[in-house]
Amino acid sequence: MTRNRFRRRWLLLLPAILFFSLSLFTDLPPVQPAGLRLVLVPKYQPRLEAILGREKIECLQELQDSYIMRLDREEGLRLRSHGLKFRLLTVYDRGLVYALARASRAADLELIRSRFRAIFLEGNDYLLLAREPAELEELPVNIRRRLLPASGHSLAELTLLPEEFIWQRVQDQLYEQLAGEVSADNLRQEVVNLQNFGTRYAPTGNCLQAGQYIYDHFSSLGLSPSYQEFYYSTYLCRNVIAQVTGQTYPEQVMIICAHYDSTSDQRWTLAPGADDNASGTAAVLEAARIISGHPLDFTVRFILFSAEEQGLIGSLRYVQEKLSPAENILGVLNLDMVAYADYLPEDLDLIGNRSSGWLVDRLAALVGTYGPVPGKKIIDASFVYSDHAPFWDRGIAAVCAIEDASVPNPYYHKTTDTVDTLNFDFYRAAARGSLISLADLAQVIRPGYPATPRNFNLSLSTQASIFNHLKAVHLNWDPVPGAAGYNLYRSPVPHANFQKINSSLIQDNEYIDNLLGTEAVFYYAVTAVDSLNRESNFSRELAVNAGLTPLNSLRLLFWGILNFFWN
Repeated sequence: MTRNRFRRRWLLLLPAILFFSLSLFTDLPPVQPAGLRLVLVPKYQPRLEAILGREKIECLQELQDSYIMRLDREEGLRLRSHGLKFRLLTVYDRGLVYALARASRAADLELIRSRFRAIFLEGNDYLLLAREPAELEELPVNIRRRLLPASGHSLAELTLLPEEFIWQRVQDQLYEQLAGEVSADNLRQEVVNLQNFGTRYAPTGNCLQAGQYIYDHFSSLGLSPSYQEFYYSTYLCRNVIAQVTGQTYPEQVMIICAHYDSTSDQRWTLAPGADDNASGTAAVLEAARIISGHPLDFTVRFILFSAEEQGLIGSLRYVQEKLSPAENILGVLNLDMVAYADYLPEDLDLIGNRSSGWLVDRLAALVGTYGPVPGKKIIDASFVYSDHAPFWDRGIAAVCAIEDASVPNPYYHKTTDTVDTLNFDFYRAAARGSLISLADLAQVIRPGYPATPRNFNLSLSTQASIFNHLKAVHLNWDPVPGAAGYNLYRSPVPHANFQKINSSLIQDNEYIDNLLGTEAVFYYAVTAVDSLNRESNFSRELAVNAGLTPLNSLRLLFWGILNFFWN
């Protein structure tokens, strides 16, 4: 090859080299200088989430109509350049404690402002500034509060799902059997046992003893519980954790939780907390008793949190310290006050954020069928005052099940919150619905049915040209003994709306799905079917981007051109 010919070829490559080099720099994370500020960014601005995700601005808290974000001066200028509006709340001081509080009455707001610097957020929610968490004890016990997380996440991680999912209500004999095992006598006895500690106020020795009681209860079921210890001020507190490990995909985890601590205006000596929250705790213990006797595809984790009343400290510490990247948390069911009925028939409020809508709809269908108790769907990202909220902060689907979001219980946070105020018909129905929701999501293994396909995996092959690109999704799984064939399911959204893509049973333990390239994400699961047409549970769910973004298409094309010239 002559020198001039070689030079001409490299000149032709120069634009592609420049483009590829620039694209690498755009993927670098932004530098975060000092001088941080907390701002409130209203939702429903054009292209808001896309811009915030691309700029990788740190979101500390999502509310119903806004985001609390932490940004520096340069980030603020970039958001202004995009035409986004936001309100400065305060300069961020890492030496202070920030908390959210809900003041529903004028008297509560007046008291808050007399003791704290309080900054209005939206609705009845305020941002409070304190020097240490213990200062929040000056708040009246009827005011809900939570600590603002010290670290946040990028909205690039936010999964926006459809508004509604439709779940078929099916009367299932196994589910009916499991629901029938829920005992109102057991629930009552556990509430009485917890109430008998006198108080379960987190800083007291009584609360530690209640935690030991829960630990021993899990041990009596043949489980292997553990403590997660942490300190509130100088006081030792303990979360209690146990689990039933899944037999097919143990890394897929469903969490059911509640807080076992209590409070009142005499919290150091008398806080029986029957409804808040011995009711949720006892329902978790009853679910553990029943579920521990049945094999599951996925792992179920039971968590009883302490120091919820101090601002969700126990659940915050769990999320900060115990979440494992090797696990996939499918969903979280948080039970907080599920036994008081102000009106009959009472419904069960199921509260989620936008990313948890699929879980809310699924739970509503199951509690309505197997409670039976009507499940009321509420999507409210501002309902952050219970132990589901720290999971929302990490983008994990979580639902708070509560008798009423507005908390009309007249005994709430009082010394009169005792077992005799509870409605056990409603309570048992709520516990039954919670149990079946857990069994459904963790996939109880049905006797006599084909085994769930193991080791479900996928790989990709891609072809790209200047004008289009195509992805082939290669799916495979371990053969299931005795299976007559397999069904493969695909959905454009996670955990719901799956449609079978094979018209007849797949005979091999592999399949190739050819998808025209788009930027959509698709989700897959496989089942085994026997000669009696009995179908197994779903495998674990796998996600794949069905196509290439324009940038990645050009990168792929560039490497093809470079390879051509090089060879």
